[in-house]
Amino acid sequence: MQARRSCTTDGVMRKQMQKKATQSRVNKPGPVSKPAAKPTKKVPPKPTAKPAAKPAAKPSVKAKASIAPKSNAAKGKSASPAGTYKKAGKGKPFGTVTLVQRDDADHMMKILCKRYPDAECELTHKNDFELLTSVILSAQTTDAQVNKVTPSLFARFSTPKALAEADIEEVKQIVRPTGYYNAKAKSIQDCAIGIVTKFGGKIPKTLEELITLPGVGRKTANVVLGVLHGESAWTVDTHVQRLSHRLGFTTEEDPYKIELALQKLFPNDDWSKFSITLIWHGRRTCFAKNPNCAECPINHLCPSSSV
Repeated sequence: MQARRSCTTDGVMRKQMQKKATQSRVNKPGPVSKPAAKPTKKVPPKPTAKPAAKPAAKPSVKAKASIAPKSNAAKGKSASPAGTYKKAGKGKPFGTVTLVQRDDADHMMKILCKRYPDAECELTHKNDFELLTSVILSAQTTDAQVNKVTPSLFARFSTPKALAEADIEEVKQIVRPTGYYNAKAKSIQDCAIGIVTKFGGKIPKTLEELITLPGVGRKTANVVLGVLHGESAWTVDTHVQRLSHRLGFTTEEDPYKIELALQKLFPNDDWSKFSITLIWHGRRTCFAKNPNCAECPINHLCPSSSV
């Protein structure tokens, strides 16, 4: 009996040891299988793909950089030599025009003054208030168009005080044909209010005082001073700005800088007379589009002439 019990005990112990052995075998592969399950070969493709993408991106950036200078040169954006400016003549490639010498500039202006001996301001006016108001209205339109509306305007509002107290809607309807009538009506009324409140209803006679009025810049002030008070002043409107480039007088584009450049080029001349003369030439011969170079009296001196 004792032998059977010992055999039975031995058998039970063997079974328990076998179970432990099997459990240890089952548990051992777990940790081993986890590292084996991690894909070690999937990581390398990512670093290899990035270097391949970077070289492909760099050429495209370089290509854009190489194209940029060509496009700028084709558009004429490259820096011009000192003393030259860009121009596009009719039927001619885009090129440069050299500034003229002072003697040639003087010669051209003398010829133009002989061509237009009766050149004068073409805005109809009876006094300084009417001229000042008319110049403000002449922005972005012709003098002829302004002259069509000012008789009605001044018949209704003949003084700065009357215009300052006017119904703005009525003013708008009168100046409507000149274009931008909302802004222009406000400008001339604000100017009239400034004349009344700042200067007692009288038009100031100095540049410094005139430009303090709403709607009055250097061009407008210089017209009033030159036409009514005989002061020598450059009126840099669209015509003077365009012709000062075409004739090779200056390379400047800002109106104030053009004014200063013209003062240096013609230091001892009647700037008001020269301004009006250039305006007349711009309206009658040197048009913005298709200038009539064949009939121009200074085509042999003008650096932009097409003949």
